[in-house]
Amino acid sequence: MLESVSKIEIYGSGFDNAVDFFQHDDQAKFNASLLLLLNIGEQIGKLSDEIRLRNASFPFNEIRGLRNRIAHDYTGIDYEMVFDIVKKDILDIKPLLTSLIHDELLIGKFNIEEIRAAAQSPFYKHIDFNKLLPKE
Repeated sequence: MLESVSKIEIYGSGFDNAVDFFQHDDQAKFNASLLLLLNIGEQIGKLSDEIRLRNASFPFNEIRGLRNRIAHDYTGIDYEMVFDIVKKDILDIKPLLTSLIHDELLIGKFNIEEIRAAAQSPFYKHIDFNKLLPKE
């Protein structure tokens, strides 16, 4: 999820308005951002009720709802709304998600070895793993 958030930040950078973001490069960054938002929503849906209860202030339902809108009404998605999410909301989600992962690692609910393995993967190059891993 953090990799997707970081890529959305990158794809949205340099744009000042929704029309330019939507039209740029035959909608490539817009469509990539939609796919990444869909992925975030899909992964959020896999988190346990226990994790949701411990992180009650996290906007699980909103993220999952956006995933459903993208998945079921892809061509009807409002590009202005997506631009607002890319430029504003995603910035709020990143520290919340980082904190959630860090805290769940601390109490042993997420597998720290999986995080360490991800840190070695070239796919996850936009994640600050130092913020995730508990101090040893």
